[in-house]
Amino acid sequence: MMTVRRLSDDEVLDALNLVREVFFAEGNLGYPREGAKAFLEFVSATGEELSWYGAYDGTLEGALGFTDDYHIALLFVRKDKQKTGIARQLFEALRKEARAAACSRISVNAAVSAKAAYEALGFEPCGEEETRDGITSVPMEYLMGTEYLGKTVTVTVDRPYGSLHPHYPDTEYPCNYGYVEDVLAADGEFQDAYIVGVYEPVETFTGIVIAIIYRRNDSEAKWVVSKTASYDRQKVIDAVGEVEQYFETRFVWL
Repeated sequence: MMTVRRLSDDEVLDALNLVREVFFAEGNLGYPREGAKAFLEFVSATGEELSWYGAYDGTLEGALGFTDDYHIALLFVRKDKQKTGIARQLFEALRKEARAAACSRISVNAAVSAKAAYEALGFEPCGEEETRDGITSVPMEYLMGTEYLGKTVTVTVDRPYGSLHPHYPDTEYPCNYGYVEDVLAADGEFQDAYIVGVYEPVETFTGIVIAIIYRRNDSEAKWVVSKTASYDRQKVIDAVGEVEQYFETRFVWL
């Protein structure tokens, strides 16, 4: 029976040896000599600094190494065990941890040959292919928290409609803004939320999560809450744009 668990420091070398074994068995993943050299140097220089999950069925059959901000650096399964669900089990363990940590996304720079496999796990491309040191990869991300879309929540307002932003004093809040006490965000605080469709200051508001705003290069995500699930996307963008203009963002809609 397959068991997936965190690896101890003493077990990391087994994971790195598995990575190298699979890499060679897969014909260096098709990398040119420059890319193969860069990959092996990365494994040697960085592998022991990563956190790891391992999949065991008597012996180590697959391993996933990731950074503190939940970026997958290495995900390898033994060649004769591929397409048996091990990679998904490893990812599910990481996703469970990331959810507990209130992380807004899991990212990876996927080898072109692995792009379809990551898409099957729910990842989406978030940038263009890039070739560096002989390795071509595509940045991808798995967005967390989308299960809250359509949920009814109560927002406690601490920055009311018409108030000034604490860090951008020339910016006035064009909508009420606050937090949802029942959910923790990646910064360890309660989940932040905009309220749209209300054009006067309020202290609390109960409504539906109609959108999630993911900020690039930021662990936080912002919710957009409305009285009903019927809304105009452009009006929502206009309502939150006064603040979100300072960030590179992506909206995911209900």
